[in-house]
Amino acid sequence: MKVLFVSSGNRKQGLNPIIHLQALSLEKVGVEIEHFLIFGNGFWGYFKNVLRLRKHLNENQFDLVHAHFGFSCVVAQIAKGKSPLVVTLMGTDMLGHKNEDGTISFKNRLVLWINHYFGNHLYESAIVMNEKMKGVLSKRKKPTYILSNGVDTELFFEVPKREALEFLGWESGVHHFIFISNPQRPEKNFALANDAVEFLKREGYQVRLHAVFQEKSENLKYYYSAATALVLSSFHEGSPNVIKEAFCCNCPIVSTDVGDVAITTSGLSGCFITTYEVSEFADSLKKAINFSTEYGRISGRQRIQEMEFDSQTVALKIKKIYQDKIE
Repeated sequence: MKVLFVSSGNRKQGLNPIIHLQALSLEKVGVEIEHFLIFGNGFWGYFKNVLRLRKHLNENQFDLVHAHFGFSCVVAQIAKGKSPLVVTLMGTDMLGHKNEDGTISFKNRLVLWINHYFGNHLYESAIVMNEKMKGVLSKRKKPTYILSNGVDTELFFEVPKREALEFLGWESGVHHFIFISNPQRPEKNFALANDAVEFLKREGYQVRLHAVFQEKSENLKYYYSAATALVLSSFHEGSPNVIKEAFCCNCPIVSTDVGDVAITTSGLSGCFITTYEVSEFADSLKKAINFSTEYGRISGRQRIQEMEFDSQTVALKIKKIYQDKIE
């Protein structure tokens, strides 16, 4: 089976690491993957790639096209011709890019309308991250699958804390919290995490917040292993991979009730769901400090197994979607 992955090529670092890792996991279960990258910004920037993609599909033989995220899926839908298409919608493409005050601009509302229209009426098979996203696509009459991205348990694993601290050059005796995203993206709401940590500093806690962005995937296990907790303060998410990566490294978690985080962490000691109030977020950070001091780490890898979040299991489920589509 040969599949063409269609996704954005606008990242300075190249192919999105989540999509790259998904491709690798599918190759391990016998699916041949080729990548087609889309370059451009905004609807018209993406739309210019339609003819490029159509030409590529006419000149090459693929069993199926799998497009990832927002306008890449729109381009694939317009260009695909008779090729079977599966799309993966990741979160913000269905839920919107929010400003720092939680509102959505007119431009982004227009983007959202386009994504909702294609999602509800045109895509043949759609993969979404959680029930809320599926609810946005309530008008769909074609298959919709809830299937979050898998995590590579061989890439992400816990290392001894002393080793992790030494690798990062971080001070021991300090509670380190990690924010793994671009702090400049408004929807990630870095200000809340930062304000909560500053709140603790004023109360005398020895704490540091580290914004980890554009780090190599193979190094992230050191951050998770050195941290007192991962913090996630986003306004919206799909099924955030950082949660599953933290699970793999048995790293405690403090998160707003966003995406499927409350579901995936439910009942797991050392994971704390909190609000967007600074004082309450800070209180959850205190709980994470107390948990870390008393118990150390969470049973995250066990949760990965229980919820079948490992990349191979997810890859087999995606392969089954492909097979159902082309049979």
